[in-house]
Amino acid sequence: MTELLSRAAYERAVHYLRHEARPLEKALYEFHFENGSRTNVLAALVPYQNHDGGFGHALEPDMRAPASSVIATITALDVLRQIGADEDTPGLPAALAYLMDAYDVASERWPIVPPAVEDAPHAPWWTYADAAENFRGFWANPRAAVIGYLQQFNRLAPTEFLTGARRGVIDDLMRYSQHMEKHDLLSFIDLLLTAELPREDYEHVLDKLRRALPQSVALDPAEWDGYGLHPLDVLPTPTSPLAGVLDDEVIDAGLAYVIARQGADGAWPPNWSWDFVDGDAWAAAEREWRGVLTLRHLLTLRAYGRIDGLD
Repeated sequence: MTELLSRAAYERAVHYLRHEARPLEKALYEFHFENGSRTNVLAALVPYQNHDGGFGHALEPDMRAPASSVIATITALDVLRQIGADEDTPGLPAALAYLMDAYDVASERWPIVPPAVEDAPHAPWWTYADAAENFRGFWANPRAAVIGYLQQFNRLAPTEFLTGARRGVIDDLMRYSQHMEKHDLLSFIDLLLTAELPREDYEHVLDKLRRALPQSVALDPAEWDGYGLHPLDVLPTPTSPLAGVLDDEVIDAGLAYVIARQGADGAWPPNWSWDFVDGDAWAAAEREWRGVLTLRHLLTLRAYGRIDGLD
């Protein structure tokens, strides 16, 4: 029997988003579920954007610094992609300019965080001194995602630069082992979601990720409480580019797992913590993550037809 999120459980989640989540997640919920306006989503993004065009101010909740970072900026661009933004969307040209300025010519990469990350509480994996090591030299994360957003919203990136950067990251992907690190894989999925990606490049990336997926995703439900890659992280909808790679039984089990993990308050909690670093800062981050994850899971459950009474 197909397991569904009950209507009462859905309403608890909606109540949480309306009353406890950040204005951004509330506006995104209304956009996706209630024909809410793009204008409200854009207005909710404004407080996170800095004068340099980049985004900060804990848009990525585990990094509390107000300073702009590449990771927060591509988080904002993901939101803009969700709402169908184009090159003239307010805030977007400045964000692209920030990404071009953040490019490190010597390494041909985008450092994922700036030194200013140290000026405010943050999760230990966002420590600036260890960032290059923690994120494998930034060759995939955030490089692949940045190239995807520059490709999609290309106004400031010179064609020659963008072509060379895209070719370089795809060539590196072809040399990657079949077992891919979680966030590296997700960055390449961001690239794959770029509608303007040239067809030949799309096919190369798609083929590589389809072969890597079974070896990179945690298929055993006993592992899903840990750090690993959950099946629905890579297949959030049945129309995802990588759909069909994993067995239907794995997807069904993943959906049942998500339904079972909803909290009594209607929200889905994160399965990580850094309260041992700064309890007060983590408490704020955790509240924000609950809104982010609740919206994410509702979108996935709806996409798979797993919310009772909701098409």
